[in-house]
Parts: sequence; C-alpha cells; structure tokens
Amino acid sequence: MKVWVCSVCGHVSRESAPPEKCPVCGVPKERFNQVEEAAERIHMSYGEKVAYEAQNKVNPFFGAFASIQPFIYNLPAGSRIPLHKHPTNDELFYIIRGKFKFKVGDRELVAVPGDLVKGTMNVPHTFQNIGDEPGIFLSVKGPKPITREMLE
Repeated sequence: MKVWVCSVCGHVSRESAPPEKCPVCGVPKERFNQVEEAAERIHMSYGEKVAYEAQNKVNPFFGAFASIQPFIYNLPAGSRIPLHKHPTNDELFYIIRGKFKFKVGDRELVAVPGDLVKGTMNVPHTFQNIGDEPGIFLSVKGPKPITREMLE
C-alpha cells in the first residue's frame, strides 16, 4: 500500500498506484505525488518551499487539519493561474517570495513578500507572477473539502 497526494487539492489516496483521476478536483494521475507515511509532520523548512521548475507547482502539506488545507504555490516568472472561484471555501495568500498581480472580484492589486491577500468564498480570483524570478506564496483554504470552479 502506498500513499498518494493530489498536488492540486490535497486529496490522499492509499492504493498501490495513484487514481486515474482525482475524485475531488478531477486532475489526472500525473498530478499525484507519492509520499511516505510517517509520524505527523510539524515542520517545513524554507528550502522545501522553493521550486525552480518551468511549470507551476502546488504542494499541499500538513494535511492532518480537520478544516483547513495549506498549500505552497511555486510559479515561474510570468506564469498565471486562470480565473476561478472556490464555491465553498475561503482562501488566504501570504507572499513569501516574488511579486504577484492579483485580481479578486473587481479589485486588482500587486502583492510582494510579507503581504497577505484575502479571497472570499465564491468570489472569482486569479493571480500572476509579474516578477523576474520564481514566485512563492502560502495559500490556506478552508473549510475542507476544497472545491474549485474554473471560470476561464
């Protein structure tokens, strides 16, 4: 038995192989990562949050929370997440590294390290890394399960 975690929504599957499609958010099996099942993890170092890949990378972590789900987003320079909303979840974004342009509802803003941005349940939002380097932020969503509706 192996443990697989969806890199989009944090869904955990305990099977010999990842599911063909995530039953929560619908992404294909390629978006699942195998993880070791061990004692509850309570620390994540800065180096674990950084990715220098050419693709967007979303890492759920500390999945044992009953009502919230934290994610680390790694976005290469220029990359963008399409307009979407979470019909049943609120979301907070804490910028760790880089410069991001956010659109939340009708409002647009630029966020830099140390800034906090609020996304309210069912309000459309999008964000783009407008800096010259990979951008990183912490996203905390809740309550579980996390739902997402793509709008573009």
